[in-house]
Amino acid sequence: MRQSGVSQSPKRSNARVRPGYVIAAVLIALLAVGAVLVAAIASPSTIATKVDPTNLPVGPEAPALIGAKGWINSPPVTSADTLGKVVLYDFWTYSCVNCVRTLPHVRAWYDRYKADGLEVVGIHSPEFQFEKRRTNVQEAVTKLGVTWPVAIDSNLSIWDAFQNQYWPAKYITDRQGHIRYTHFGEGNYDEAEDVIRSLLGVKQSSPRAGKAAGTDATVGASINPETYLGAAHGAQPIQAGTHSAGDPGILAPPDVALVGTWTTDSEFSTNQDAGASILIGVQAREANLVMATKDGAPIEVDVELDGKPVPAADRGASLHVTADGRTVMTVQASDLYRIIRLPGVAQHQLRLTAAVPGLRAYAFTFG
Repeated sequence: MRQSGVSQSPKRSNARVRPGYVIAAVLIALLAVGAVLVAAIASPSTIATKVDPTNLPVGPEAPALIGAKGWINSPPVTSADTLGKVVLYDFWTYSCVNCVRTLPHVRAWYDRYKADGLEVVGIHSPEFQFEKRRTNVQEAVTKLGVTWPVAIDSNLSIWDAFQNQYWPAKYITDRQGHIRYTHFGEGNYDEAEDVIRSLLGVKQSSPRAGKAAGTDATVGASINPETYLGAAHGAQPIQAGTHSAGDPGILAPPDVALVGTWTTDSEFSTNQDAGASILIGVQAREANLVMATKDGAPIEVDVELDGKPVPAADRGASLHVTADGRTVMTVQASDLYRIIRLPGVAQHQLRLTAAVPGLRAYAFTFG
């Protein structure tokens, strides 16, 4: 579940829940998997139950795709365009690592079953302001190999029409447009493919989509919750305003500290002096951080794992090594930066140090 960046939330899932949903004691009946979701507190991982792809409940018709601020890869998709097709509606946003990890599976299904009548419609519903910019979304779509239609849902109009609450979320409709299956978060890929095949009428003997390897979050391990560095998210957000702090030393997971002088706004914290750092205790296999820069100019960020440069085997895709042996990230585009990827879940301390003022740090995510 969402986490503000100071202390651990009581529940953890591999889906991100939109801030601002506080629906105390209200039960929302979701067709999803025939389950009932307690919207304010339930983790998607606690809701999922096995479904019979050949005997799915028939839910309401999917809402019309009205209110998008534009489309990528396609003109606006209408109800007439989807009639007679099985449609997978995929709610995602490009800085969400959980969403990004599901995309190879969606791509495999799209490539395999498009000829059988499957349509995929991506609904890009942003969390942060920078994710509302069409140019940023277009760049992400290209970078991530998304070839299906994508609605730019910057005002969350489609999100609200579906009464959605999670990134990522998948809704699958039958050829008559009725929602037959939903899934929140990562995982259950074989089950979702079985639903697609059943609704399409694909023979059991027909080949399945290829496996998308290396994309799943760690399952069954206790890891850091999502950790926010802005003032508007989570149960215990960082206080807004400008603040200075010294080095706290070793932090236990999932504690985080801003060292030096930082200014915290609703979505992010910005360092005000060179050499300011972010420290976080990590219990995870993978750590990522959504970052940008104040004026768009690149900023070099030193990364240390347990006080030393990150070993080659543990470096995330965003790290590189300088001539003097430091492990650094060059932050410029507003995006998700991959910091570490370890062989397994382990406890460590990360330190990220900005070379100059102007680094914007939004949220850590873990796997």
